[in-house]
Amino acid sequence: MARYKKKRALLTPDLTPLIDVVFLLLIFFIVSSTFNKYGSIKVELPTSTMEIVKDAENEALEIIIDKDNRYFINYKEDKKREVTFEELDSYLISEVKSVAITGDKNLKYQNIIDVVSKVKNHGIENLGINFYE
Repeated sequence: MARYKKKRALLTPDLTPLIDVVFLLLIFFIVSSTFNKYGSIKVELPTSTMEIVKDAENEALEIIIDKDNRYFINYKEDKKREVTFEELDSYLISEVKSVAITGDKNLKYQNIIDVVSKVKNHGIENLGINFYE
């Protein structure tokens, strides 16, 4: 008759008390620790006042180009007056020191470039370009 070896049960340590001790230590350190609150620094921000001063001499000439390639002038008494491309010269010859070009976002770039070159030919250096939808 063959003898059977009795299988030994693997002995594993019981981890329950170890986990209990770890949690007790964790709770102890959380309760006994002090949480440092960072002090805040009070900063006194500077204040300023801004005034928009309209200077009649430095008022910008606004050239508006719509999607149908029509030109409009917005300058002094002429509020949104339609002009031709050639009539722009008469406004640029006057005492204009700055020009704002406003164009439709679907406008061809060549139209903007033509107006910019016309403005630069008259020696006006202050130039702004805006687009609208």
